[in-house]
Amino acid sequence: MNKYLREPSSIIDLHGYTTAEAKIVLDDLIKSEGEYVRIIVGKGNHSSNGPVLKDYVKKYFLSKNIHFNQSKINDGGEGALEVFL
Repeated sequence: MNKYLREPSSIIDLHGYTTAEAKIVLDDLIKSEGEYVRIIVGKGNHSSNGPVLKDYVKKYFLSKNIHFNQSKINDGGEGALEVFL
């Protein structure tokens, strides 16, 4: 199947979460059986210090050697990540 036509097994919206709350969700996520998940992290437009959550989630997945990409513009663009577990 063409990877560009696949739909994520789930979509997780982390808007408004703290990094500690996001870590709990992410820890549970990597224990699950899903293989392709979209995570909405937001662009950080409402944060005075820029995109804290987006950067945190990226670093989290990098530290776990989990592959991810920025979502296509129609799927959230800069504010979402496509994660391949």
